[in-house]
Amino acid sequence: MKYNVVVVGGGPAGCVTAKYAALSGAKVVILERDNEIGIPVLCGEGISKNVENLGIIKRGRWIENEVEGARIFSPNGTMVKLSTEVAGNEAGYVIDRALFDKELAREAAKAGAEIMLRTEATAVIVKDGKIKGVEAKQNGEKIKIQADIVVGADGVESKIGRQAGINTMLKAKDIVSSAEYTMAGIDCEEKYCDFYVGKSIAPGGYIWVFPKSDDIANIGIGILGSYSEPGLASKLLDKFIEKHPEYRKGKKIRMIAGAVPVAEPVETVRDNLLLVGDAARQTDPLTGGGIMHALIAGKIAGEVIGEAVEKEDFSRERLSKYEKLWKEKLGHKLHRNYVMKEVASTFDDKTFDKLADSVKDIKFDEFSTRGLVKALVLKHPTLLTKLKPLVKEYKSWRSEK
Repeated sequence: MKYNVVVVGGGPAGCVTAKYAALSGAKVVILERDNEIGIPVLCGEGISKNVENLGIIKRGRWIENEVEGARIFSPNGTMVKLSTEVAGNEAGYVIDRALFDKELAREAAKAGAEIMLRTEATAVIVKDGKIKGVEAKQNGEKIKIQADIVVGADGVESKIGRQAGINTMLKAKDIVSSAEYTMAGIDCEEKYCDFYVGKSIAPGGYIWVFPKSDDIANIGIGILGSYSEPGLASKLLDKFIEKHPEYRKGKKIRMIAGAVPVAEPVETVRDNLLLVGDAARQTDPLTGGGIMHALIAGKIAGEVIGEAVEKEDFSRERLSKYEKLWKEKLGHKLHRNYVMKEVASTFDDKTFDKLADSVKDIKFDEFSTRGLVKALVLKHPTLLTKLKPLVKEYKSWRSEK
């Protein structure tokens, strides 16, 4: 089998990359190790309304609920309310991730990409020092797929990236262990995505409640690896649910668990190779949200691949345009939020309570980042020391602008 492009992974990053590469005329195949695109779901299923502005996926049945914003609760119950615009990647729509992924796969197929299910890439093929495709197992049978470009869209700690010589291993402080239940028969606020923070609640992370309706929601937890131990995420999630009568009475209809990178991005380009999505660590380090970034980076990757195929130039120099363009779109935000994650992961419950108390009455849609930091320090001067890295990052960004 010979293709211009083999994409390893049929998630959002892989499918969007395949779509735009195929639209340019490239011969593309997606390898998906599972039996079905989108299954199993490993996602909180929250996404920004800006997804529709990207022009990548049309509005459809994959939207289960539209929310007005997000509410953040500190350990003592202080609530901070944010609009969807300020809340960012995880507030806007609560989606059916399986349908969402299938729609992206359908678009890729419509553009001309082939999809091989139950096909797991096992190794990259290297010839004369160049990557020339992948070895894989399809229904247990070994196959070889030749390709000019291999796209690693194979998730956390990408095997494809590692075999190409990129260090994709994550430190404990840069990975989140997560667990989630979809619960029915609960009472929840349908118009808000809720987040609960605090070291005693979810050390280095948070608990989320994403409503699919007024009586069904995804309730999950993410814990930073440096604070985690086997089974802790599920224990803390169960403890949280038990403390909230509105959730305690519900019934679990789905359980999932997984890991999310919350690290700075890795090198994403080599000769004949690109990494996209979680494999490239394009996930938001502060929230763990990765869908929006996967769509943006995937589109860029596909278009750059199309140009490379047209020019028959698959060198690192040619493909580096992808890294340049996605960093222009996402690079600053990812670095800024990584700094914020590093700072927030050290906060104790009292600090979270002070932060929430400082900003609970602010109208965030009328507030600047500089004004926000000023308000925090004026209300609780002791926060200045802890927030210094954020102030420094903000000043650096302003000077660049």
